[in-house]
Amino acid sequence: MVVLNFTLTPEAASKIHDLLVCLGKFGDTVAIEARRERFTFTALNSSKSAYAALTLDGAQFFTHYECIPSQGGPDGRFTCSMYIKALLSVFKSRLYDPLGRDGAIERCEVSVQDRPNEAQCRFIVKMVCNQGVVKTYKLTYEAVDVMHALFDRNVAKNRWSMHSGAMREYIEYFGTKTEMLDIVAGEDGRAVFKSYTEKISNGKEILKHPLVTAVAVNTSDFEEFNVQAGLHIIISVKDFKAIVMHADTLKTSLKAYYSLPTRPLQFSYGCDGLLCEFTLMTSGDYNAAATQTPTPAPQVFSREGSRTQSFNSERTENRSMRSDMPPPTEPASRRTTRRRNPGSRKDSSPKPAAQDPDSLFVGQDEGRDEWEPLDYDKAEETLDWDASADHGSVFPTFRDSGSLSRTETEDSNEALPPTQRVSQIKGLW
Repeated sequence: MVVLNFTLTPEAASKIHDLLVCLGKFGDTVAIEARRERFTFTALNSSKSAYAALTLDGAQFFTHYECIPSQGGPDGRFTCSMYIKALLSVFKSRLYDPLGRDGAIERCEVSVQDRPNEAQCRFIVKMVCNQGVVKTYKLTYEAVDVMHALFDRNVAKNRWSMHSGAMREYIEYFGTKTEMLDIVAGEDGRAVFKSYTEKISNGKEILKHPLVTAVAVNTSDFEEFNVQAGLHIIISVKDFKAIVMHADTLKTSLKAYYSLPTRPLQFSYGCDGLLCEFTLMTSGDYNAAATQTPTPAPQVFSREGSRTQSFNSERTENRSMRSDMPPPTEPASRRTTRRRNPGSRKDSSPKPAAQDPDSLFVGQDEGRDEWEPLDYDKAEETLDWDASADHGSVFPTFRDSGSLSRTETEDSNEALPPTQRVSQIKGLW
């Protein structure tokens, strides 16, 4: 038969409420471990990536504390598990009222009913209020074997410390839908806390849009900062927020200890007989200075980029419209010397023809004996329009081919007809 009973002040009972709220962010159940000199609440989340241990000192935190385990001798312990919601229904908020108004408690008495002659085991909590009112709660618990996460601070060379009030101001900037937190120490005397969520796509549908929020803090604002420059370590944003919010209720400093990515990280803080330790799983890269943050880069939209994309899509659409008809010839003002494609023409190509300024055909470049058609899939082309009535301008205008003369070669009067009438071309303008 175990003997466990202790008494809490209203302020200590209010602190138990706050720590239960924090543990509720990690899981639905809380394990209790009672030893002769201390009382510990522990929680492990469902993914086993976060472990929390909040220890209450028997002599300092309680006004009265007695624990005699049924077995184990001086190192014996009593362990059990309970639902957090059941405990929160007892340790409600506002248990501590400095003004002592009606409804406030004077003390809280807790005992464990574990006797062989009793049909059921109970965790009994009595709230002794002013005006002589006593509220008694009997909660059912389950006997379990509590295990603890081990963390060696001697190998955790990277450490930093900051007051929880200042850290709470920084986490207000984190997005509500962000999932991961990347902590990195830069070489410019600043530490960056970057919260982000990765984009998840299912085929063509985007399920999550990437969101990145970065908060840069000068290392001089830390109480202690000794972290390898360029080292990225990634933890859960939800766990970090729960830890900072609880630390802020105690108005104490938050300390972090870690060595390398994929190795555990531990947050520690406490005061007045309450010691809180959270051991979290981390991810990241072993290479410190050369580590690249695996978060998606913030999207930057510019007018120039949008204009370029629109122009490219317009060119692609125009090319698809011209795929079912021969392309128009290149204006004479854009003639360039082209490289011959050996497989496109035979050696029996026509001789250079006389240049007709009104012809739709491109004349031969001086000093070239052969010509080849323009590669419209690769070449860049433009259309120059002349809105004036002056047809003798530098840039030729497009006119109906019926009014144009035909081109004749030097050796024969054989006429070469135009490729197509301009009036028959549709879709280009």
